[in-house]
Amino acid sequence: MRVTSSMMLRSTLRDLSQGLSRLQETQTKLASGKEITRPSADPGGTSSAMGMRQDLRRADQRLRSLNDAQGWLETADVTLTSSLDSLGRAKEIAVRAANTGALGDPVARQAMAAEIRSLRSEMLALANTNYGNRSIFNGTASGAAYDPNGVYLGNSSSIVRDVAPSTSIAVNLTGPQVFGTSGGPVGDVFETLDRMAAAITAGDAAAMATEHTNLDGFRSSIGAATVEIGTRAARLAEAKIRAEDGKLLLKTQLSEVEDVDVVEALITAKAQESSYQASLQVAAKILPPSLLDYLR
Repeated sequence: MRVTSSMMLRSTLRDLSQGLSRLQETQTKLASGKEITRPSADPGGTSSAMGMRQDLRRADQRLRSLNDAQGWLETADVTLTSSLDSLGRAKEIAVRAANTGALGDPVARQAMAAEIRSLRSEMLALANTNYGNRSIFNGTASGAAYDPNGVYLGNSSSIVRDVAPSTSIAVNLTGPQVFGTSGGPVGDVFETLDRMAAAITAGDAAAMATEHTNLDGFRSSIGAATVEIGTRAARLAEAKIRAEDGKLLLKTQLSEVEDVDVVEALITAKAQESSYQASLQVAAKILPPSLLDYLR
């Protein structure tokens, strides 16, 4: 087969165009920092990267859920600790009120009863503690957990947060679980403090002893709730560490698929540029002269 000038020209121009395209592709990778500049360049890598990005979005959502749960539990822990302090103070007053000298002094009894009522108000405020715009002890109900009279307004539902694939944790305790259930011989902590204040005012030593025992029971139950919240917080902290490690691993894997090796790309670009320049010089010598060459 005879090789014509036009065939040589087309072949040379095609080779030059391919060399320039490869150089431009490498330069695009360097400029963008990405190994995959278009899906058709690496369909397999593109599919893997899309899957990893979806996993990263799920990991981000899980971390947001973990942070929310952690804030909820931290708020509950501080609230329960403050409740224990208030009950401790109420016990001190009950012991002082049971003193024979105090029982004989109506003014002292009135002052101690007033402090017990103040502690009741403080406990009620703690029971209505919010995290964000939600009460932490009212289950899934909206609004405050307790009304001013100490009546529970919430429900018994749990607030659950996803902390790992197929793993969730309840981040709340309800008011009755912490402060007791109203009604009955003991009732809740607010009723107990009301009765304690009334017993101190009346100087009823037997009633004060009974309510003092009830306060001990509430201190034990709130202490147990504090331990439960601490246990959940510890589980949550471990889950958060695993989630952060998993996200870091996903980022590393995505980088291996998507990100360009800058050193390697620079070497490749330089080699392609040199090859292209050499091809231009060779083409200039081997291409047949054109009409413009004769006109010069």
